[in-house]
Amino acid sequence: MASAHLPLNWLRAFESAGRLGTFAGAGVELNVTPSAVSQHIRALEGRLGKELFTRHANGVRLTVPGRRYAEELGLAFAAIDEASRRFAGHGTREMLVVHVPTSFASQWIAPRLDLFRARQPEIDLRLTALDHGEDKVDATIAFGLGNWPKHQAMLLLRDEAFPVCGPKYAEALACPQDLKGHDLLHVPGYAEDWDTWLTHAGVKGIDTSSGSFFDQSIMAIRAAVEGKGVLLGRAALIERELSSGLLVEPFGVRLPAAGSYWFLTSGPKENLPKVAAFRDWLSEMTAA
Repeated sequence: MASAHLPLNWLRAFESAGRLGTFAGAGVELNVTPSAVSQHIRALEGRLGKELFTRHANGVRLTVPGRRYAEELGLAFAAIDEASRRFAGHGTREMLVVHVPTSFASQWIAPRLDLFRARQPEIDLRLTALDHGEDKVDATIAFGLGNWPKHQAMLLLRDEAFPVCGPKYAEALACPQDLKGHDLLHVPGYAEDWDTWLTHAGVKGIDTSSGSFFDQSIMAIRAAVEGKGVLLGRAALIERELSSGLLVEPFGVRLPAAGSYWFLTSGPKENLPKVAAFRDWLSEMTAA
């Protein structure tokens, strides 16, 4: 059949991109270029005769069949990896599976993966944005108000929202009122939207109903870096772009976010040594 003997690098590329939500994030995880990830997925789609992602100007999104396939492959790869570790290391290595928002995984955790590996070389970290159910993960990183009564919740990061854009774009923005007539980039779903920030900044008369809308923050961040408009960015997700100068903060007016990032555990997994090690490492990273 057409799907027999599919190259594992194709499947790995697809599963990683599906789990992280971006080809760039998969490239970081697999140590290849986003272009290579894209080529592998195109080849896989060609062999299967089905689209796994829908592609648009602002990024990619799993199709419904593609999401199911990614979930099944994720479980299969986890089982293969665990079997291989136990055989090679006589059970000394452990897999830690963490459910985490795509943008936080790509923008905050991925750049620090080498630090965790150096600290805990016997633990292999697996990040998933797909909801496999609590029985399939060891811990969760979530954004919210902290009201998870069935979980042990540790505060990781408080967040802030503020406008950012490319340095060239910022040349036309001397004050918040200058946003009038410029393209606003939106990520629906956060309590802090453009209307909230403009009210906080004391600015009136700006139409916030138009612009470009993105399902995930990482897509909007890329659009802002490419000079496509002004994004109401989240501090936790744009620290690399700010420190590198790819994005700048034109006004210096920040709105504290109602929600924060939390580390959640439940049941007997709360006391697993691998979970405690990751929790301690996260606590150290967020305190720095």
